[in-house]
Amino acid sequence: MRVAFLQSSLGIGGAERLVQTIVAGLDRARIEPLAVNLYGPGPVGEQLAAAGLEVVSGLAASRWDPRAGRRLAAALRELQADLVYVADSALPLFWAGRLRRAAPRPRLVLGFHSTGKSGDRLQHALANAAALPVADRFVALAPSHRDFLVRRFRLAPERFAVIPSGVDTARFRPAEDRPAAKRALGWPDGAPVVSIVAALRPEKDHRLFLRAAAALAARCPGTRFVVVGDGPERAALERRARSLGLGREVAFLGARHDTPEIQRASDVAVLCSLPVVETFPVTLVESLASGTPVVSTDVGSIRDVVRAEETGLLVPPGDAAALAAAIERLLGDSALRARMGAAARADARARLTRERMIADYERLFLEVGSG
Repeated sequence: MRVAFLQSSLGIGGAERLVQTIVAGLDRARIEPLAVNLYGPGPVGEQLAAAGLEVVSGLAASRWDPRAGRRLAAALRELQADLVYVADSALPLFWAGRLRRAAPRPRLVLGFHSTGKSGDRLQHALANAAALPVADRFVALAPSHRDFLVRRFRLAPERFAVIPSGVDTARFRPAEDRPAAKRALGWPDGAPVVSIVAALRPEKDHRLFLRAAAALAARCPGTRFVVVGDGPERAALERRARSLGLGREVAFLGARHDTPEIQRASDVAVLCSLPVVETFPVTLVESLASGTPVVSTDVGSIRDVVRAEETGLLVPPGDAAALAAAIERLLGDSALRARMGAAARADARARLTRERMIADYERLFLEVGSG
């Protein structure tokens, strides 16, 4: 069975990394994955091409290119795609829906990776109208996420498969010696490290992280705050850190390929997203698998990722004081960190593994594609 993973472009982000993980793990004797991008391949698309995956790009000159649909249809015919999987990107969703309306094949599976979409509302409305009525199945990331989507779009629950995101728990694993892990990254092994791994976009609310860091700088002296990721907000965030007097306490590391090492060298992992788009963030799953306790805003389906007071702490979105207090609580209690870290690792291995996730996607693709 040939499955086309259709995106605008495979840049650096949670949904794109999830696609990369699924593609890399599929049983090639049963499913042949293909990457189809309306624009350029993006960094993840380039990595997939380098690994030998068939990657098709450049099918649309712009988001309003009327010829994109014809080019996409021709590409899917040439690739002999049996099924198209779209991770709720508006333009691919629109064209995939139009093509599915015109023909019974390839089948269409839509994966939702957010609880809302920022940006052009008209574009998202057109995409949903085109694709939601004709999609063969939907993927939600958690039961609460499915229930939200059923209410919001008035979809039948039985059209959903619930497949939580999973990670490679051998690659993301606890440090045998956390001080040594810090030294390997050039960090002082005696300094507590609080990290956030997220694209530098407004909805991730790094400004909240910086406000909490500023509040903690005097209360927890010597703590380092590490920002991993890149994006359009970077310059503004660096200026904001300087204005808060955080020139030495905060390090902006940019996009990194050593996130497993960063996760296990961190004492606390933070995600402080706004409610608009966050659902089941892979970065938190990576933190749990690394045995690192987390502090996260209580948005989307994060309660299905983090077990509050067991594997991490949850705080209201936008509340810098609550975020700082939760981080301080963990930094000040090594026994609590150790207990939560061990529980996080065990929970990730029990229910959030890459192998379980890929097997679930394989079953879904084979079921829908053979129908």
